[in-house]
Amino acid sequence: MKNFFIFCLTTILFASCNNSGERGRDQKTLSDTIVPTQGTGIVNPIINVYIENSGSMDGYVDGQTEFKGAIRDLLVMLKYHYDEKNIKIFFINSNVHSTAAEIDLATFAENINTLWYIGDRKHSKLNNIFKQVLERTNDQTISILFSDYIYSISGKNTASLLNDEKSLTKDVFLSKWKNDKVQLATAIVKMKSKFKGRYFPYTSDNDHFGIDMERPYYMCIIGKQEILNDFNQKIELKTGKIEGYENKYVLSSKDPKGIYYTVLQSTYNIGRFKPLRKESSAEYTRGIEKVKLTRNGEKLSFAVVVDFSSLQVEDDYISNPANYTVTTDNFDIVDIFPIVMKDIRGNDLKKIQASNPTHIIILAAKTKSVSDVSFVMKKQMPQWVYTSHTEDDTNPNPRTDKSPENLKEKTFGLKFWVEGITEAYETIYPDNKNYFECTISIK
Repeated sequence: MKNFFIFCLTTILFASCNNSGERGRDQKTLSDTIVPTQGTGIVNPIINVYIENSGSMDGYVDGQTEFKGAIRDLLVMLKYHYDEKNIKIFFINSNVHSTAAEIDLATFAENINTLWYIGDRKHSKLNNIFKQVLERTNDQTISILFSDYIYSISGKNTASLLNDEKSLTKDVFLSKWKNDKVQLATAIVKMKSKFKGRYFPYTSDNDHFGIDMERPYYMCIIGKQEILNDFNQKIELKTGKIEGYENKYVLSSKDPKGIYYTVLQSTYNIGRFKPLRKESSAEYTRGIEKVKLTRNGEKLSFAVVVDFSSLQVEDDYISNPANYTVTTDNFDIVDIFPIVMKDIRGNDLKKIQASNPTHIIILAAKTKSVSDVSFVMKKQMPQWVYTSHTEDDTNPNPRTDKSPENLKEKTFGLKFWVEGITEAYETIYPDNKNYFECTISIK
């Protein structure tokens, strides 16, 4: 059975999960895992890459796979942007295992099979893997873990067992913060790759079955907030830059302040108004007055442009109205979409060009009587986590070679370990509930 899974900046992890049980202990020491650096630690952090190599991960290294391609792409980018002597690669199962002292980062992925079979690969525990990675993460390191992030459980009460594991995940992260007092950020990245090999479902009565299909796996990047911010500026984790990339969810201790936003006066509007002088400047309008509706039954609607470029949030999250709340209950958010500058009218375009905003949010009044409106973009788990989650990964056709179709997109127990990390952040930073808050004054 399988066991364990950009926001904390300190060590690089790669992992995957297998059958339930405990793994053997490797006697190698890791005194070279954390190397202190001078100054702020942002320029030359130690980057520790962990690759889980338990038996359930074998299918990702059979042949030329996107998994290998992602490792190759990442290591090449790391080699360019960081000091190569500070980049270290480990395999992880029940223990952490060093790779050869001298390796070529650019060719490591194509030679990974020759190094793969190290340690006790029969059993792994996701939360034990998390604990080992976090123990080796400090304020001078970035940890990157590659794994399929599947909990190992055994029993029929699936939901209860998964909740138990979620609590343990939460405890691992809370204990790290309590003991070390380091403000860590964590990026959870969904990837996909060809997979040809044994799959270990959660049930104890069906040890494994063979599959040959595309499968998700995940990369978790953890490090100090400032170091991870620097990492995200240098390393582009997106389609076209890293093979097999699908989506990302970043949890942070703090987010950028002073995000630019302004009301558009003449683009995408229903009704007329003028900028409220005390809430406006040559660069922005954050208040309006002298509202006029030109048609019977018409209700005020206007556009707010925002620069979300400093947030580590995917576009599909930004564009989903379910991730917003209008806190004043007098308007609705009716649309959110990326800005197209050629569609912005003259005076509006002149006002916003220098600020280079990224998105437009359309607000529509519920009644003809209007007042100040406030809304927020909430911090919550993105929809892709739920659509990628399953609580049944057994083979419905055990007497045939046909594999469960849901395994192409879904991971057993995914939302539970993501919830465990999310709830840890909510506990440590209870006031950090929103990515963005906006108020428009209306007279």
